[in-house]
Amino acid sequence: MNIPYAHGNPYHRLLYGPAGPYAPLPGAKDLGQLAQYAAGQVSPVVHLHWDDRMFGRDDDPDANRINAQTLVDRLQAFKNAGGKILWTIHNKRAHFERDAESFAWGRGQLCALADLVHVHAPHAARHMIEDWGVAPEKIRLIPHPSYLDAYEPAAVTLGRPLPSSPNRRFLFFGTMRGNKGVALLPDTIARLARHRTNFDLLIAGKTMRRAMRRMQPVLDLPQVSVRDGFIPDADVPDIFGTAQVFLAPFGDFFTSGSVMLAQTFGLPVIGPDRAEMRAITPPENHDLLYEGHRPKPLVQMMKRLIDMPDEELQQRRLLCLDFAQSTRSELIAASLTTAIRSLGPVTA
Repeated sequence: MNIPYAHGNPYHRLLYGPAGPYAPLPGAKDLGQLAQYAAGQVSPVVHLHWDDRMFGRDDDPDANRINAQTLVDRLQAFKNAGGKILWTIHNKRAHFERDAESFAWGRGQLCALADLVHVHAPHAARHMIEDWGVAPEKIRLIPHPSYLDAYEPAAVTLGRPLPSSPNRRFLFFGTMRGNKGVALLPDTIARLARHRTNFDLLIAGKTMRRAMRRMQPVLDLPQVSVRDGFIPDADVPDIFGTAQVFLAPFGDFFTSGSVMLAQTFGLPVIGPDRAEMRAITPPENHDLLYEGHRPKPLVQMMKRLIDMPDEELQQRRLLCLDFAQSTRSELIAASLTTAIRSLGPVTA
């Protein structure tokens, strides 16, 4: 059983695969029905995601404490009825920290309650063991799946050539939160435009008002275009399929579905040289990662990609597509199924 705390993103479907014995419970976010689901089943398993959507979400700390205790009590009742808990770690901290104390308390409780803790990369495993005291034997390292077959047939994605363009085409995609490195872009793009004009940058996704105010000085540049708002699934292949390089100047991040999505479509990634980024990009492309969270190294790397011959960019592209195939859904789902079955027989 899976409690899906996000809708629209095909991550869950890719993680489980088409044959997984899992049933989503979209109406169970308050966990009030867990104990009844456990009754009469053989070792039922609930899979939790995004604990920042469970704990510390209200501006009222007292309400958060009451809600957190209620959720933990319901999870404990589920376990008392014979249930097991699998918990996937997606982030180091809450995306929106309204009540860090309640969030930390809830995460600490999950560390104790979870039978298995699923992480996507080695740095996440170290964080959960060293900072949260999770027993190493409870950790399962299973990478984030690529998005092959999620938005179009894999054969179409893998067969698409490097898009032809007189300019180098950069893409910045996703919800424009602060940790996406939005604050770096105005100075970066302004500097770049003074030295190179043969580039295009598409900013696509749900923007934040404050972030776009910062971006205003460069939005009038002919090289920059914005597509604001939710991107329908049907438009994803065209947006990524016509781009050439993915811009990921992330600040504080843990893992990135958008990086995996970009590489699924063959886009080499420019991002910070950190363990988190190295874990989700091909080793042969790590020289595209830059030191320091500042505009200057990002500008230098963008210049390098602008000047890079198409033949070399195509080789980088193939590395990304190989990486996407190595993390395709059926391989990831098989690993997750093995992990879940280690908890005992499962009936959904």
